Amino acid sequence: MFTEKRIMHKATRFGIIVFAIASLPLVIFSQKAAKAPDTGLLYRISGKGLAKPSYVFGTVHLACPSELLPTDKIKTMIAESDRLVLEVDMDDPAEVASMARALVLPNGKTFRDALTPEQFAKVNEFLVATVGLRADMVQTLSPIALQVLILSNQKVSGCAKPTSYEETLKNIAQAAKKPVEGLETAAFQGEVLAKIPIDVQAKMLYEMAVSPEKSYQQFRELKAAYNAQDSDLLYKVTSSQVESGSNMQVALLDDRNVAWLPKIEALMKEKSSFIAFGAGHLGGETGIITRLRALGYKVEAIRL
Repeated sequence: MFTEKRIMHKATRFGIIVFAIASLPLVIFSQKAAKAPDTGLLYRISGKGLAKPSYVFGTVHLACPSELLPTDKIKTMIAESDRLVLEVDMDDPAEVASMARALVLPNGKTFRDALTPEQFAKVNEFLVATVGLRADMVQTLSPIALQVLILSNQKVSGCAKPTSYEETLKNIAQAAKKPVEGLETAAFQGEVLAKIPIDVQAKMLYEMAVSPEKSYQQFRELKAAYNAQDSDLLYKVTSSQVESGSNMQVALLDDRNVAWLPKIEALMKEKSSFIAFGAGHLGGETGIITRLRALGYKVEAIRL
């Protein structure tokens, strides 16, 4: 039988909090947008007095090994850089442990309290069918985290052992003997996740249980947009779940972009850095790429 500790370990293995924040289950973006010029997932940042170029790379935090984009260019760029910077320092055991703690709902709360008995029964049926867990075993965990755990299941992901770009990048950096740092802490990401009311999270999990194929299709749409290497399309897909300007949109994307920008600029000025974070943060008018260009940096998209 699964214990909560084992469940948390399994979830943390995929950097689940990071994934949940940057890549929530998405509404289908059914109409292909015209590809904007100079858009991608990987960007070279230069100019404005930088001694050496730095790189910005957008990730998805859950992928089958066979789906990973080629990493030859990434390996070269990490080797040329002085460090790897992820959303959270995945090379720090304390940060990984903090991620696990952030999976638990605060103050002894449960998502069962936010659902009717009928809704909770439906969620229970769904969890048993997909990941073999009874809802009462995991009712103290974040419903968003449970959604990601479901998406990592082989029935949905298509592979027995999904991985993440963060894990791949960390391994590349370790092989190249490059230090790994974080843009923010896992504790802070837990605080961001906690800003989403439990009843909202529970409703999202219930809706996934009622219409699982819709959620799976949304996940496939996200992966397709990612593999097209189009950060503007990815932004549209990512932000389509929530109303523009809503509290969720602001907390998950906009506020973090604002907080990251001076950190990214300081990192690049200090030393050449390969900086990777959820691809939903790259595109759009408030995205990191637009903001870096507005500051006067030369920003060049590189195809993988």
